[in-house]
Amino acid sequence: MDWSLLVNAFIATLAILNPIGNMPIFLEHVENDEPKVQRAVALLMALSIFIMLTIFFIFGSKILSVFGITIPAFRLAGSIILLGVGLRMLQGKSKFERNGLEAAPAQGSTFDRARDRLSHIVVPVGMPLFIGPGSIATVMLYAEKINSFPMAVMMIVVLFLCAASVGAVLVASRYLFTKIGPNGTQIVIRFMGMILCSIAMQFMIDGVGQLLPGVLDAHFLGSISSAS
Repeated sequence: MDWSLLVNAFIATLAILNPIGNMPIFLEHVENDEPKVQRAVALLMALSIFIMLTIFFIFGSKILSVFGITIPAFRLAGSIILLGVGLRMLQGKSKFERNGLEAAPAQGSTFDRARDRLSHIVVPVGMPLFIGPGSIATVMLYAEKINSFPMAVMMIVVLFLCAASVGAVLVASRYLFTKIGPNGTQIVIRFMGMILCSIAMQFMIDGVGQLLPGVLDAHFLGSISSAS
């Protein structure tokens, strides 16, 4: 079991999902709902994120084959997307501007009201805010590294943990935002952006190495990996 790959996948996926950075945007869309409805929406959002990540993890390569796209080419394209997202996070920029919605009607059960709210905010909050090109590219790039069924199962567990982490942040979003404030949010966003840029550069090096074998010194790259 390659635990280092699983840990790296967890960090990369969680970084691109960016629950802390996206927390204010989620709050903007549910600020007029009752706290219990907000929590229910957060849990449903986390479940939707897990389902979408799993679909792209399992079927992403088949989608590429339909369009005749090679893994190295997708790896390079994905690394550019990740780098762009990471640089934007380093600058402290959000993906979207405020797009508030009116409160959901105060009728029906909490679950029914949360489901109705989710149907209104799944775009753009669920996709592409959380499940965008960056997160799709990330799970597909890691899927290409999986070479056994147990590792595939563990990767799905990793995706579940990432989605659960997002759900936990969204459930506690109102409390967390009042505690860390705008400055704390910006610090977290910039730190995760730096991590994401580093992972994107590694993906880019791997993609160039696959497309142009012999151009990059394998011994040099191996020494970098062992040193890290």
